[in-house]
Amino acid sequence: MKTSVEARKKESYKIFDQIAPTYDSLNHILSMGIDIRWRKKLARELPNKKNLIVLDLATGTGDVALHLAKEPKIKKITGLDLSKKMIEIGKEKVLKKNYENKVSLQIGDGMDLPIEDNSVDVVTLSFGIRNFSDPFKGLQEIYRVLKPGGRVLIMEFSIPKNKLVRESYFFYFRKLLPWIGNKVSGHKDAYTYLNQTVESFPYGKEFLSLMNQAKIGKLKAIPLTFGIATLYRGDKPL
Repeated sequence: MKTSVEARKKESYKIFDQIAPTYDSLNHILSMGIDIRWRKKLARELPNKKNLIVLDLATGTGDVALHLAKEPKIKKITGLDLSKKMIEIGKEKVLKKNYENKVSLQIGDGMDLPIEDNSVDVVTLSFGIRNFSDPFKGLQEIYRVLKPGGRVLIMEFSIPKNKLVRESYFFYFRKLLPWIGNKVSGHKDAYTYLNQTVESFPYGKEFLSLMNQAKIGKLKAIPLTFGIATLYRGDKPL
């Protein structure tokens, strides 16, 4: 299973192209609205500075970018994603919310960023790095584009430590969520694949170690909702 999952990551953007029309609504339904609280938590971890330049990777339809655009301390947000269809939907949302002067969504690869060295204050990445075929390369790129003292905020699913929560989590993730997601999206196995990537991806101390290897410092892992997700925070040394 792991080999198949890893092989599909290289072209996972094609899956997101196919499920783009139902992606937002399914996200809110399947997360039972928790995703909104998580984005608020991420925003609270922004550096206490003015005129922040933010890069949002695996931006999808721009939900995180649009949430962060409400923050007065942020000057500009660029969202990158390899899925053309997701970016198209995101651009429509940007126009609808009148954020076109603050938010720019573009096609871009998180492992080969079209961004200058030391040019952004914050990099955010929500529930996307597990789909990178080489997550470490993605972290190296994040380090490269961050200004010295800049911050990276990565949200990703993780495995709860509590046995009861973990068992309930696995039942939902392995059975209910894939069935609902595949049926509503009309894709035969998109949500089966996406949930398999969760269980095969490093989390907790293992992911912090990966960030440390990429030279990112001041590392912190913040559990979200009983540990079903984790917000990883780190800074580029001055």
